[in-house]
Parts: sequence; structure tokens; C-alpha cells
Amino acid sequence: MVNITNISLKGTIISAVKVISFDPYLVRFTLQTTTQDYNCLIAKDALNFMYVAETDAPIAIYGHYNQRKQLVIDQYYVRTAMSA
Repeated sequence: MVNITNISLKGTIISAVKVISFDPYLVRFTLQTTTQDYNCLIAKDALNFMYVAETDAPIAIYGHYNQRKQLVIDQYYVRTAMSA
């Protein structure tokens, strides 16, 4: 039986969002919290994430670790500045 532990974090995007794979669509970025940095993967809604995510943007994430100990994001909220 696989034990999936969910994790919730708040922090800042400190790297460019990069496409790792096109089929399935998969992107990665680095999340910096007050305690450490996390390498994150997003498969769900990855295209939308690339549109809204910017370097140094505040972000809240909810996800889990996969078998390779990578943080896979299930839900996210990116706080973006409103342009005038």
C-alpha cells in the first residue's frame, strides 16, 4: 500500500518556469520558503500555470511527493500584480 502524504506550503517562485515534457505536459520551478527550497512539478493545468507564474511571485501550493521524492503540485494559487 502506498502512503501519500500531502503538503501545503507558501513561498516565492525563485526560478523560471521550464517545460520538461510535452506529452504529458509537465513544467518545473523552484519554490523558496522561509526554511528551504523545493523543486516542484506541475502536470495538472500546466499551461495556465505558465501563463500566471512569474519569478518572485508569491505562491501557495498543495501537493504530494512522488516515488522519486519530487514535490508534485495538485493545487496552486499565484498572487500576481495587477497591471494598470
